[in-house]
Amino acid sequence: MEISNFIKKCLYGVLVLCFSVTAVFAAPLRNYVCVVRSNLPKDTVTFLKDYRDRLENRGYASYAKNIDAYLKGSFGSGFVFYASNGKPYVITNRHVVKEAETVNVEFENEDGSNSSYKELKIIAVDEDIDIALVALPDSYTRKGLTLSNISVRDGDEVWSAGFPGLGSDPMWQLGKGTVTNARAKIKELLSPDISTLIQHSAQVDAGNSGGPLLTADSKSEAGYSVIGINTWKATYRESTNFSIPASIIKSFVQRNIAGEKKQNIDERVKQFVKSTADKNELFFSLGKYISNEMVSKAGGDDFLDVLATAPSSVRSIIVEIFAYDPIEGLRYALAYKVWKAFQGDDGALTTEASAAEESTNGMKVSFTPQGKDAIPSLWTEEQGVWRLSEFGEAKAQKSSKKKAKKRSGASSVTGLEIDDPYLINATVGPLFAFESQTPGFNLSVLFMNTYFGGGPFIQTEKVNNVRIGGRSSYIIRPETMTTVGAALRFQVPLAFNKFIVAPFAETRIGLTNIATILSDESTYRFYFGIGGGVYASYRITDWLAPMAGIQYMHSLYAAFLGNGTENVNNMTVFIGIKLAERE
Repeated sequence: MEISNFIKKCLYGVLVLCFSVTAVFAAPLRNYVCVVRSNLPKDTVTFLKDYRDRLENRGYASYAKNIDAYLKGSFGSGFVFYASNGKPYVITNRHVVKEAETVNVEFENEDGSNSSYKELKIIAVDEDIDIALVALPDSYTRKGLTLSNISVRDGDEVWSAGFPGLGSDPMWQLGKGTVTNARAKIKELLSPDISTLIQHSAQVDAGNSGGPLLTADSKSEAGYSVIGINTWKATYRESTNFSIPASIIKSFVQRNIAGEKKQNIDERVKQFVKSTADKNELFFSLGKYISNEMVSKAGGDDFLDVLATAPSSVRSIIVEIFAYDPIEGLRYALAYKVWKAFQGDDGALTTEASAAEESTNGMKVSFTPQGKDAIPSLWTEEQGVWRLSEFGEAKAQKSSKKKAKKRSGASSVTGLEIDDPYLINATVGPLFAFESQTPGFNLSVLFMNTYFGGGPFIQTEKVNNVRIGGRSSYIIRPETMTTVGAALRFQVPLAFNKFIVAPFAETRIGLTNIATILSDESTYRFYFGIGGGVYASYRITDWLAPMAGIQYMHSLYAAFLGNGTENVNNMTVFIGIKLAERE
C-alpha cells in the first residue's frame, strides 16, 4: 500500500564508488543525470513554521523537531529525456517532488562546476506508479538518455546512476550490479495489474530515488540506455533494490506531454469513491487525493485530533509518517478524517457523488453516503491531477482558516486549545479532612489520554467515627484509615503556550487497612470517593512537565457486614510531574 513508500527508505552510510571497465562512460553520464530539489510553496513554508511553533508550545517538541529537519530540504535524482514532441523533460519519482510547486535541477559539469535550472514546472505526476515529469526550459541544449526497448532478463548487468547524499550534500555515484528478478511482483510497492518491477543489486542509497537504472548500449551516445527508474530499496535485505520498468515510464510520458487533455474530474471522483471502500488500504488509499493546499488549511488541527482520539494503530502509523515527512503525516491525518465520513458500523457506506460543477476556486462535488447528509467538497488541480482542497461544510472550512490566521499572527503565545500530550501524571501531597485536625497523605499515578485516564492511588486520613466490632456490639473511635485502590479521572486540559490548566472530575474505589484485615475488627473496609479539582502544569521537555493543583473529595467508608457507613470530606493540595509524551 502507499504507506510502504515511507518505510522502504533507509539512512545513508559511507559510500564507496564502484569502478569498472565501463567507468569511461561515467563523466558523460553526468550530463544526463541531475540532482532534483523541490521548492515548497511559500504558504506551505509559512504554515510549517507556524505549526512547528504551535507544537513546541503545546509540548510536542519531538514533532516540532521533525518539522525543523524537514524544512532544511531534501533532494533526489532525475534524468533528462526528450519526448516525442521534441521537448526535454526531467523524469524523477513522485515522492521526490510530492509537496513541491516547482523544482530546481542541478547538473555536475566535467570541470566540477554546476549548471542549475530553477523554478521548473511539474507537468504531471502518477501517484500509483510514483513517477513525475518536469519540464526543462526551451534554452536547455544538452542531450537526453534513451529509454530501452529491450526486455530485461535475470542476470543482466545493470548500473545505477544518481546523487545520493553524503552527509547533507548530494554526491555523484555510479553503481554496478545485476538483475536478480526481472519481473518482481511487490504489490505493496506497485500493483502487479499495472506492472512488475525490476529487482537488482546495483547500489542505491538515499538520494538515488528518481535516478536511472541503466544497461550498456553501444548505439547510445551516453554509452547506456535507461531500463528503469530507481524508486525503492528494501531495508531488511542487502542489495535488494527495485526499479520501475522503462516501458511504464515511456507510457507515462506519452500520456502527459504538452498538448494532452487534462485529467477528467468525474473519473477522478469515481476513483475516489471506490477508494473509500477499499478494505485492504483503508484510509491510506485516500492520501493521494488530499492536496497540499488542504494540508496547509486543515492538516494541523486534524493531526492533533489523531493524537488525541484516534485508535493507537492509526495514531502510531501517522506519527511514523510525520517523523519522516511532516506534510505527509498531516496529509494522512486528513485522509483518516475524510475516510471516516464514508464509514458506517458495518464498513464503508454506499456513496453517491454529484456531477462536478465549476466554481471560481475549482470544481465542486457533493458526496452522499447512505444514511448521511450530503458532504460538500472542492477539488483543485495540482501537479496535473485533481485533489481535494476542501471537504465538509463551508462554515467549518472558514472556521479553520480563521484559526490558522490567528495562529500565524501569534508570536510567543498560541491560542487556547484542548490537549495534553503527556501519558503519566504522578502526584503527591497532604490531605486535610474537614472533620479532623490531623492531616493525611495522598499519592496517585494516573495514565492519561487527552480526556480520560486512571491508575492506582494510596491515601491516609483520620476518620473520627470508625465502628470497631461485629454486628451486634461495637465501639466508635477515631482511627487512621489507609486506603489502596484505583482512580478514574475525566479532565479538560486547556493548553496555551507551554502551560496546561485542567479542571477534572475523579472517582475512586478501594479497600482500607488491608494489611490488618485479619488482626483487628474494624467493620469499615470498603472505600468510595467522588470529587474534582484543578491543576496547572508547565512543559519543560517532551518527557517532563511539573504540575501543582488542588482536589476536593467526598469519601464514604462502609462496612462489608452490617450497615455502618461514615462520610468524610477532604481537600488535597498536591504537586507532581507529568511524564512521557504520548505517541
